[in-house]
Amino acid sequence: MGSWNFPLYTVFAPLVDVIAAGNCAVIKPSEIAPNSLRKIKALFARNMDSGSYICLEGQVQVAKALSATKFDCICFTGSSEKGKLVAAAAGKNLVPCILELGGKSPAIVDESANLEHAAKKIVFGKFLNAGQICVSPDYILL
Repeated sequence: MGSWNFPLYTVFAPLVDVIAAGNCAVIKPSEIAPNSLRKIKALFARNMDSGSYICLEGQVQVAKALSATKFDCICFTGSSEKGKLVAAAAGKNLVPCILELGGKSPAIVDESANLEHAAKKIVFGKFLNAGQICVSPDYILL
């Protein structure tokens, strides 16, 4: 299950590993990125074996159903709040989860730092992808 802020990467990066290992997969791109979802579905329809690889679309109900299914593994990228729900649902079937969840990323600047260089790097990290990235610095420890 992929995220809205990196809709291609969070679906295709884990999928490459799944395919390389010779496994089947069900993916669910984020419904919050509808244009990307349409492109991913079209790519799947055109290039993937529909008996082995499925691209689902849907909202919360679909994510809940997927999380409660007895897969061999579930990969989820998204918020900590939603990640807890996925893990709890998967846990009922003892399905292992790989969760890439948003976090609080500090920037640490000590007395040995070049302040101008540190400031440029922190600003770059904070504004990368409009700040919508899990490693965007949320606070600075000086």
